[in-house]
Amino acid sequence: MNMFDIAIEMETEGASFYQQLADNAGHVGLTKIFTLLKEDEIRHKKFFEGMKNKLKVSVDVSFSESDEVKDLIASFKDDNFSQLLNQKEAYENALDIELKSIEFYTEQKNKLESESDKQILDIIIKEERRHYDLLDTIIVMVNRPTSWVEDAEFGVREPY
Repeated sequence: MNMFDIAIEMETEGASFYQQLADNAGHVGLTKIFTLLKEDEIRHKKFFEGMKNKLKVSVDVSFSESDEVKDLIASFKDDNFSQLLNQKEAYENALDIELKSIEFYTEQKNKLESESDKQILDIIIKEERRHYDLLDTIIVMVNRPTSWVEDAEFGVREPY
């Protein structure tokens, strides 16, 4: 199996996993974010299919650069995520999947011959890093109700 086949399979599995997370999110904002992540993975899959078939592939802006995601995250500040703790393990698995994608694509980039393919892979790696950061933010928000302690004794804290 070549790099493109592996990447296509990884992106297909990622899209399926994000669809499952969207279906089970239990929060409208998280459902939207996981749906956007799924769409990104589907788009990545199409890039890899085009690269595999030596087609010209153009890259558009990812969802993670949009104001929509920033607005969704900002809207979470008043939400109570304690009921979503049962999903924390799934979010951590998604985080691990994104990290493995980043590592695999970074390793494979050096093996590509086409400069345009390398540029596309750079963009995909950048998007996967944004996915990783977004998932990390979600995990912090979901975990915060069990770890947040409001007491002057504990010193300076980041804003809640």
